[in-house]
Amino acid sequence: MRLTRLVLFLTLVVSAHICAAATDTKTTMDPTKLDSSNDPILATANADLRSPAPTSQVQLALGYVGGNLLENDEWAQGPLVSIRYAPIDIHENVKWDFGGEINKDNIFGLFVGRRWYVEEDEFRPYARVAAGSFFDSHDQLGNLVEIKRWRARASLGIGDRLNFEAGLGIAVTGPDFFAQLGYNFNF
Repeated sequence: MRLTRLVLFLTLVVSAHICAAATDTKTTMDPTKLDSSNDPILATANADLRSPAPTSQVQLALGYVGGNLLENDEWAQGPLVSIRYAPIDIHENVKWDFGGEINKDNIFGLFVGRRWYVEEDEFRPYARVAAGSFFDSHDQLGNLVEIKRWRARASLGIGDRLNFEAGLGIAVTGPDFFAQLGYNFNF
């Protein structure tokens, strides 16, 4: 019973004084027309003068790779040079990339990869899965179709313009690992 009285007191007495303190307001319709000129703060730029958004990206990277890349049971390791091309989607993200890399033993690799970004993170971390093949530059290109040369890679990367990526790969011939530091050119 006391609880009911307290609620009624707060509702009828205290809230009435708070409501009385509010000023009276009136709503009216303004008959004047809006000004159609551009707001100087929100003015639109001439679309013809805007530079177009980039649609492609090329990444140049230097790194380190190690692993049994060919079926000859040799553990090749050393520096690598990598180049990747990627189309940029409408949300300014790279989803698919196509690239090649060469290491100090002249072992050349071709890869196709798919990236998944962490949304709305300023450091732009991503996960990447790639598939490709390696061949020795002394061999013929026909060795690319040998199943022993096919390789799957998984990696994690971070960065937008300047980025770092590291990962592991697996193939019939054995595992490999790599890490690279690259710079992305958008155009």
